[in-house]
Amino acid sequence: MLESSQNIDGGFDIAVLTREKQAGPTQGGALPFCEKGIKDRLLIISSCDVKESFSDIEEVKRDGRKKIKRTINRKSITFDGTITHYGKTYQINNGRGEENLGLYSKILQRIIEQFGIGLMKWKRVFVLRFELHLAYETNNNKCITDFRRRLFPKLKRVYGFKEFGYCWAREYHGKGKGQHYHFVLFLDGNLIRHSSKINEIIRRAWQRPNGSFTIGKIERPFYFVNNEEVAQDAIYRVSYLAKIRGKGHRDDQVKDYQCSRMKPP
Repeated sequence: MLESSQNIDGGFDIAVLTREKQAGPTQGGALPFCEKGIKDRLLIISSCDVKESFSDIEEVKRDGRKKIKRTINRKSITFDGTITHYGKTYQINNGRGEENLGLYSKILQRIIEQFGIGLMKWKRVFVLRFELHLAYETNNNKCITDFRRRLFPKLKRVYGFKEFGYCWAREYHGKGKGQHYHFVLFLDGNLIRHSSKINEIIRRAWQRPNGSFTIGKIERPFYFVNNEEVAQDAIYRVSYLAKIRGKGHRDDQVKDYQCSRMKPP
């Protein structure tokens, strides 16, 4: 059975991704996106061109293990405020205040590609952002693989989804802060109308009784996209997954990110 909620101008509803609290609809477009612990300040966009070969290396000491170097990411980086994908230009969240974050262009392109394919398939896309936190660091991404294996079959049974678009990005910001994943889902917006039920499904698929796996709180985490204006807002929000900061703290064969492989209709 379809869930329902009030829809506002622009074609999307807004809620808070927690079990305990849900925000009502909010007027207007997306605000500059800030993660937990980041002050909400004005966005300053750089006019710099795309840079190549991010090669910053630092050492991270893992509990009970030897020091490892931060993996070198030889990916194209943009410090610009927009990105163009197949002739269409999108605003991207490339900084906060006076600081430019820098975003990986390849991750951005994959995110936009999967979002666009979903829009072609369904005409209306439900875009949901959430964070998955661990209390410690791992040397693989098994936890996120297991999470997807629990989550997707449940969503198919509850909503009838035939296909999923998604992207996740792994990040680590130093000893004592744990490891976390930014995750975005692109779903058939004709089969879902509100986030309340899916939030609980996500929570059950991730959290553990011992408290080591938790879900972060994100303000205004979802969009119903059925027009260009809302598409721009959604891409701006999810572009944060592609930021340089926090990536590379992993073994050589461990991925910083992964996206679905939906094919155009």
